[in-house]
Amino acid sequence: MDDLVLNISFDEPVAKKRSNLSNKYGRTLESLTSLKVPSSHDKTPKKRKAPDNPIQGASNQPKKRRKLEEGTSTHVQAASAAVKAPRHIVSSLFTSNPLVPKASTSLPIYTTPALPSNAPLTDSSTFEGVGLHKLLINHLQGKMNIQKPTSIQRAALPHLLRPYDDKSPPPDIFLQSQTGSGKTLAFLLPIIQDLLPLSSLSYIDRSIGTLAIIIAPTRELAKQISDVLETLLKMRLRESQEISDDTEPRLTRWLVSGLLSGGATRAHEKARLRKGLPILVATPGRLLDHLQNSTSFNVGKCRWLVLDEADRLMDLGFEETIQGILKGLDGRRKLAMKAVEQGQGMEVGGWEWRERRTILCSATIREDVQKLAGTALKRPIVIRGSLDDPNDTQPVQAQSQAEHFAPPSQLSQKYIVTPLKLRLVTLVALLRSLLADGARRRDPTRIIVFLSSTDSVDFHWSLLGKATMGGEDTDKGPSEPDQVSVQSSLLPDAIVYRLHGSLPLATRLASVSGFAGKKNKSSKSNIAEAQSSTILLCTSVASRGLDLPQVRAVIQYDLPTEGGATEYIHRVGRTARAGKGGEAWSFVCPSEAEWVPWLEERLSTSSAEDTPTAKLHAVDNAVVLRKGFGGKGTEYEERATEVQLAFERWVLASKENAELARSGFKSHLRAYATHPADEKHIFHVRNLHSGHLAKAFALRDAPSGMDKASKAAAKVGSKAGKKKHAGRQPAGALDSSDEDADISLTEKRMKAIVREQGRLTKKKGMLMPSGVGEFQIASSDTLAKLVKSVSID
Repeated sequence: MDDLVLNISFDEPVAKKRSNLSNKYGRTLESLTSLKVPSSHDKTPKKRKAPDNPIQGASNQPKKRRKLEEGTSTHVQAASAAVKAPRHIVSSLFTSNPLVPKASTSLPIYTTPALPSNAPLTDSSTFEGVGLHKLLINHLQGKMNIQKPTSIQRAALPHLLRPYDDKSPPPDIFLQSQTGSGKTLAFLLPIIQDLLPLSSLSYIDRSIGTLAIIIAPTRELAKQISDVLETLLKMRLRESQEISDDTEPRLTRWLVSGLLSGGATRAHEKARLRKGLPILVATPGRLLDHLQNSTSFNVGKCRWLVLDEADRLMDLGFEETIQGILKGLDGRRKLAMKAVEQGQGMEVGGWEWRERRTILCSATIREDVQKLAGTALKRPIVIRGSLDDPNDTQPVQAQSQAEHFAPPSQLSQKYIVTPLKLRLVTLVALLRSLLADGARRRDPTRIIVFLSSTDSVDFHWSLLGKATMGGEDTDKGPSEPDQVSVQSSLLPDAIVYRLHGSLPLATRLASVSGFAGKKNKSSKSNIAEAQSSTILLCTSVASRGLDLPQVRAVIQYDLPTEGGATEYIHRVGRTARAGKGGEAWSFVCPSEAEWVPWLEERLSTSSAEDTPTAKLHAVDNAVVLRKGFGGKGTEYEERATEVQLAFERWVLASKENAELARSGFKSHLRAYATHPADEKHIFHVRNLHSGHLAKAFALRDAPSGMDKASKAAAKVGSKAGKKKHAGRQPAGALDSSDEDADISLTEKRMKAIVREQGRLTKKKGMLMPSGVGEFQIASSDTLAKLVKSVSID
């Protein structure tokens, strides 16, 4: 018993010393250290003397155990507490990660942009020099603050403003230029200048019908073009009050623009078409619907047809729809001319029947785009925006593999090689550093984050908006479909929006306008959104055509699964527009390191040959974490771990949150499996560690059954080859390999749409709707085949 008393008195100061370690390093280190205490100070332990009475010795043992449970031995109690601690509390983010080579460059995170390649020209080029009307010039310079044309406008406007001649009709135009270079004004200005003088004819008013049609692939892009068109149509129709009526023809405000994108009922749209819409902006499916079903749609006199973002139209499977629109316009024109010849026309006076002029806009001349140009364009020429040669025109030819294109030269491109477990916290750190830099400049910061699927967008949007460091959910209820924005406690003074194709149209439009800083009446928040920094989480639906002002940075959290370098160009083209600077960030996994040189080979500049090709600069992951979370030394690791734990606690808080995380994880895997065959050596599901990837979705472990699902997804992706998924749909949503698993609400809605529109057909390695447009309206050819099959039976 003397030895026992000696041990107890000897351990008391040691226990107090270990408690200080607990305060400094945490419970885990205390427990590991305390377990070694007996052997550290007692190198030659003495054997305990056996008791004379065995029963007495046995009866004393429970007393010792009760003593330990009451807390007399601090280090043993700490060890037992560490054993009982839940496993999910410890989140080892910075261990067991693959080796990532440090960035070879000492490039700082923020760099000075180079000279812009898509800015308005600074030479002697003027709108007067390209032949634009002075009323339009005054409106551009006075109201829209556009002083000089861009390179694509300087090259295209002289051809498009050329007067019409029956003996030698002007050629159709193929516009190819960088993103953000001003293609929209390049085709809107000639249309207005051609149609506005018709008001001098006494019988001209809006009831004349539709004279110009502009087709856009998405509703957001159609709405944006419509807004720019309405701004142009508000111009003054007379230069000054002193000019008399005899000096120039009197112009009237008869041009009215309209939008057909599915936002209103068909009855309302038919009523507007009956009144007359001289200039119409539409999506392909709804336009074909009215061509087939609306007899009051007067398009027989159509003079202009614009196909904007033609490569995106092909990607979304609108080839048959476009062919149906072209046939419908030609048929309506022939019927109108025949009615005039027979004296049945409703027109008062004569009408100058012209050959329709078509403009096709595309960033690339792929094989499918060339095929579309061959059927839609007559005597076409390609116009490229060149700073050196404004007359850079040539016939349409297929774009060879050696012919590349580049993002704007002033765009700063960077990438971060990030282990899978650190992706989520690195994204938060990067957003925090970009927002902090904007706050120092006292300028609202706008950031776009691209993700691979709608489920992933919904998860990250809910996670950032509802998870807090205190562990309490700011909004325990599920997110409403019409909810527009959220705010994150980790991203101060910033509003987070989301955008994907499964959201209601009103929500999508409100998200775009709110992100751009416009006043949003439908928003439930009373925050001054125009003066706040904004973040947009989106899929590839926002990668084409949208002109979002003053976007500071584009973050590709998930690299493109379709389109390769072309899709990369379109994504980063949301920033560095019209000569302004911008940053493009790409998250690269260690297994995807070959993607950087693969991309750089496909990017080149269109300027002088001595200019180096586009270069992506590496930024070390630790630099981003340290700048985003702060602290001295490796203190940023502890703060990043705390953020990760807060996210994991939010996921564990409710079944709805866990389901959002699991759905995002599964859809990300399915999207990853859809990379084309020529990219499988870089992107393959086998290279992903499912447990580490689960950390990126705030999950403790990968969802059950994901091993089989990932193998099935890899098998389907390898068989599909170059199969592509629609940008407005989550990749892999049509895969039936996981029907027995939990299916998210988004997937259920999409599968219902697929059942309504019929089966999909596989053409040239792509899944395409069989004769079905954007609004599930069959084309005329499909209807004819259906009638034949019924009559034969």
